[in-house]
Amino acid sequence: MFALASCQQEEMSMSQQGTLDLHVQASIAGNEMSARSVTAEDGSSDFKEGDEIGFFMPYSSTPMKWTLASGSWKTDGKAEWKDKVNEYSFCAYYPYAKETTSSAQVVMPDLSKQTGTWNGLGEYDFLFARCLASYESNNGTVSFTGSSAFQHAYSLVSVTLIKDKEGEEVTLQKESFSGEGFFDKHYYKFDDKASLDGMVAVGESSASPLTFTYEEGVALDIEGSHSAVILLNPSVSEKTLSYSAAYQRDGISYIAHTDGIKGEFKSGYCYKYKLRLTKEGLAVVGKEISQWNVESMEDILIEETPDNQQ
Repeated sequence: MFALASCQQEEMSMSQQGTLDLHVQASIAGNEMSARSVTAEDGSSDFKEGDEIGFFMPYSSTPMKWTLASGSWKTDGKAEWKDKVNEYSFCAYYPYAKETTSSAQVVMPDLSKQTGTWNGLGEYDFLFARCLASYESNNGTVSFTGSSAFQHAYSLVSVTLIKDKEGEEVTLQKESFSGEGFFDKHYYKFDDKASLDGMVAVGESSASPLTFTYEEGVALDIEGSHSAVILLNPSVSEKTLSYSAAYQRDGISYIAHTDGIKGEFKSGYCYKYKLRLTKEGLAVVGKEISQWNVESMEDILIEETPDNQQ
């Protein structure tokens, strides 16, 4: 689905006495992407100690939990091949959720609770993978690499807010994102047919906003030290992501808003914007990060207005 590049591989294994031991390798699709749970501001990611992955054995709808401990993946379950010859289908996902009891209804993170920070991104990023393998094809290893590498289910958006002039005092108080279905609850389905795998909505679609409030305020600068980073449910057609910010410039309150962020927000793609607050308007500029597939965006201008309610 996406371009693949060299990825850091992590091996999960379990030794079984007198049986065909099963081993697993895992990597993640993307441009020069390694692994994932910790995500830095340049988009690079790595698994960290304590990460847990759900793994479905063939003919089993109950996931096995594998945990990264001391640099290797371990499980308390029994992982072994049925035979050496036949090819089987294996599925896996991140993050593991104990509430998941079926491969047809894998629990996904609640995007309405995300924090908007790079440090908190890994808790909400959902990954999925499927692999066909036999014991003899790769020495007993199920390899979630290459065309079978883990994929990002969500779309990633980063918005960096900067002030226009060095001498201004600009303090961000609140910013909000909204759009039809972007933060709705979903579960992931591994179907009997791989072509039917995908996200399934839970309940009706809504346009509930995702809002971040900064009680003490965030001082903005011209370098762009503040960014809000969010994950969206992907879209298969053009949709609008609305953005608004409440802030003070030199003691006067303003609100800036735009409905100009439009497009098809694809799984595994990052859309990165830089917003410059000026008295004439708010400039939105698309930028790239190397660790996700990237969609470059056109500049968007929006107006700011005084907040008469404050």
